[in-house]
Amino acid sequence: MRADEYRIMHAQELHHWWFRGRRMVLNDLLARHPVSAEGGSRILDFGCGTGGNVATAGAIGDVVGIEPDRGALELARGRGGALFCRAVGTALPFADGTFDVVLASDVLEHIENDALAAAEIHRVLRRGGHLVFSVPAHSWLFAQHDVALRHYRRYTPAGIRGVLQGVGLSVSWMSYWNTTLFPGVVVARFARRLRGAAVRSDIRDVPHWLNRALTGILGLEARALRSVRLPWGVSLVGIASRS
Repeated sequence: MRADEYRIMHAQELHHWWFRGRRMVLNDLLARHPVSAEGGSRILDFGCGTGGNVATAGAIGDVVGIEPDRGALELARGRGGALFCRAVGTALPFADGTFDVVLASDVLEHIENDALAAAEIHRVLRRGGHLVFSVPAHSWLFAQHDVALRHYRRYTPAGIRGVLQGVGLSVSWMSYWNTTLFPGVVVARFARRLRGAAVRSDIRDVPHWLNRALTGILGLEARALRSVRLPWGVSLVGIASRS
């Protein structure tokens, strides 16, 4: 990810509707598998960015955050709440079976060899441990937003399932997310593409009332995901496990 995008992330991720909505979904998914070891669950925040998900992961255990970008890692350390270390996702500095849960929130699309990264996640998970993940959906939606964030790809359900199952992770649940806002996102992405807009992410300040309304919409989706799977959306979210 570009350095300026990390700065935007750090400034926005605690209050912006998209980050808040995603955390609500991830919090629910993590709560489905409150793995408790003798001294508390061990959680790996895989690609922790600037640390916005640490509190969510910390609700169920002790968190270690890894991030390859030095600047992002310093911003994450400023937030606190975890042990942070600089590492790449394809060569994790941990022993086999170290973690009860791995949280990979919009990370795999940033890694060229996503299969190798998935293999590392499998390796550091204990048997019976879980991966909670989110990834951007639909290859045809690849746009300036993805270029600015240095994504290698967006995923189909079959694509992400294939990557994870190919290394021995069993996907037990998966759904689209950000369904309600999906039509607006599609229109906005294609409009930017047609007018040749600058390469930058879609994350930006919005009026307080709109931010609150959009957060509320995604909150309703998070609650809906407790009982249904959504048929389309901007992202995919899911749970996989190591047998």
